[in-house]
Amino acid sequence: MKPIERISMYLQFRNISPHAFEKKIKLSNGYYSKQLRNKGSVGSDILIKIHEHFPDLNMLWVLTGEGNMVDESRAVQSALAEEFTYKFEVENLKLQNLQEDVDQLNTVIKDKEKIISLYEFMLNQPVNLPNQVNPSPNIC
Repeated sequence: MKPIERISMYLQFRNISPHAFEKKIKLSNGYYSKQLRNKGSVGSDILIKIHEHFPDLNMLWVLTGEGNMVDESRAVQSALAEEFTYKFEVENLKLQNLQEDVDQLNTVIKDKEKIISLYEFMLNQPVNLPNQVNPSPNIC
């Protein structure tokens, strides 16, 4: 069995489509399928990309068929890293939302401060009462 066929087994095991696989390791559309169809060889540059993006895949097994397909210790580390990344992204999104809320509240506070300043200005103005007409004495 050739490495390309073992990669195919791994993708089926992980339920990863050929298109998703090609996209993840940045291969051109159809490259993997063509190599599999022709039972072609896999270059070292592609093996390195596979190793970087699928750390649980045992590369010795891909190359020789020896050992287990999945390196369980790396699978656990990969799962923990994915969980951490997910939690980080969720918390980062919450933080961004809170920052937007703070920005909106700061705008409201500035508007309220302007209104208060305007009222204070109006209160400190002298009161101008209309001129009262003094009644003139009746001269008859």
